[in-house]
Amino acid sequence: MVTVYLLCIALLSVVVGYGADEAKTQKPNIVFIMADDMGWNDISLHGSDQIPTPNIDLLGYSGVILERYYSHCVCTPSRSAFLTGKYAHVTGMQGYPLTNSEDRGLPITEKILPQYLKELGYATHLVGKWHVGGSRRKYLPTKRGFDTHFGHRGGYVDYYEYTLEETSSVGLVSGMGLFRNETPAWDVEGYLTDLYTEEAISIIKSHDESSPLFLMLAHMAPHGSNDGALLQAPVQTVRAMRHVENPARRIFAAMMKKLDDSVGDVVEALDKKGILNNTIIVFVSDNGAMTSGNSINYGSNLPLRGLKMSPFEGGVRLGGVMWTPLPRANHLYKGYVHVVDWLPTLLKAVGADIPKDIDGINLWDDIVANKESSRNEMFEIDDYSGFASITSGDFKLVTGNVTKAYSDFQGGGTLAGIIGKPPSYIDAVKKSKTFKSLEKLGRSLGVERFTHARQNMKIMCRETISYDETKICYPQNDKFCLFNIKEDPCEMKDISGLHTDLVRKMLARLTAEKNRLIPRTVPLFRDPKALPALHNFTWTIFADNL
Repeated sequence: MVTVYLLCIALLSVVVGYGADEAKTQKPNIVFIMADDMGWNDISLHGSDQIPTPNIDLLGYSGVILERYYSHCVCTPSRSAFLTGKYAHVTGMQGYPLTNSEDRGLPITEKILPQYLKELGYATHLVGKWHVGGSRRKYLPTKRGFDTHFGHRGGYVDYYEYTLEETSSVGLVSGMGLFRNETPAWDVEGYLTDLYTEEAISIIKSHDESSPLFLMLAHMAPHGSNDGALLQAPVQTVRAMRHVENPARRIFAAMMKKLDDSVGDVVEALDKKGILNNTIIVFVSDNGAMTSGNSINYGSNLPLRGLKMSPFEGGVRLGGVMWTPLPRANHLYKGYVHVVDWLPTLLKAVGADIPKDIDGINLWDDIVANKESSRNEMFEIDDYSGFASITSGDFKLVTGNVTKAYSDFQGGGTLAGIIGKPPSYIDAVKKSKTFKSLEKLGRSLGVERFTHARQNMKIMCRETISYDETKICYPQNDKFCLFNIKEDPCEMKDISGLHTDLVRKMLARLTAEKNRLIPRTVPLFRDPKALPALHNFTWTIFADNL
């Protein structure tokens, strides 16, 4: 596998000017950017003109657009799966996400991606959200392979005050949630997305190139904040989104613009540092948007069905792109890619051995060479909420009890409305920082590439599937639903009655997978020892002395 990587680098050296000796010794840098609660319809790559995201889109246009990228439907499970290469249900991290007052975390027996990369000589940095354990010091990112961490350890914070409100045994409490390594970041000031961008740029600028860089930039955007101020963005950015009809969606659009600007700033920083031509960049969301309900952010998963916290496509099928300097990695990739696949895929990309006791599949060669995906099966198992799904080939079976309010079609009406003409998409692309950086590398693209890619990414459902809205299938108790998600990606037509043998086989496979599950059926316990008032009004470690 090292030979394969060196051959790729040799090809790369011809394109970007690497010397042969340097190319043989330099492992690629990795910048992994993860958005929070971003829906399918929230990036312009998928065809919408409402929210331009030119920097994100360009990474796909000049790299690989992952047409069928999947993750778990909730943030803690998806991040656990990314870090371990294992489904969340086999590490006990499935279900409702971690609260700041829970004494729970990703088991320290699990070796995670930054630990693998540290062994390979990488400098490892986490900027932004952690959300896989903060009650004990052993759960913190700097104890799990990251050299540094600047960010929030829990699910979210206020974008300006960095506080998080949570219901406890004494009522609603609030505490500071932003940390630099193990110290509360009382000294910082500014909009959170900007702070995380500035930190990422600082790390890139100061990086010692004698070792490769792994930077995980886990933005909070566009996740909602505390109930009193759910959506937050700089006023001038909100004003720039005046074409968005719905007022809440307008603020959300501004949050997305700041996120997209951040991507452009990071690409520019890599370019100025002179390491863009040896960096793998991935941009994905952790799960779908929360259009309504708990932690609402007014994101949209349309035309897909369902929201975050549901096993339907809107909760688990997400925007994803991968950029590499390799010229052959420039296409629309139609194969399945799951969040658990990043660990083995990235390890293969840097020429490392791949652990055998994981669920992730090495898809590096599949993606780069645009071959059929080695992944043909995926699971979403949540014993805490009480639903499960299996995807096998073209078919997806959903079982258990889903929350109906999170399992329908949302995001239309005024949320999709545009006042007058939206901003020029082509102008936004050509003015973006990523476009300018790609031009320097000789990777600029024509307009026809943008329009063709966006057209191919549009999902057509209602135009091609005949269905009765009153008969859409919701699994409850012993009732299950089967969909052909290739022909019916919006899961509008239950075909379980037409494929009884297939249903039987998929149920048997799902049952077998459930035997690997570490149960999460115990009630959520908010420990009073975590109260911020006991810790200088911060959400910090509280269980080490228990």
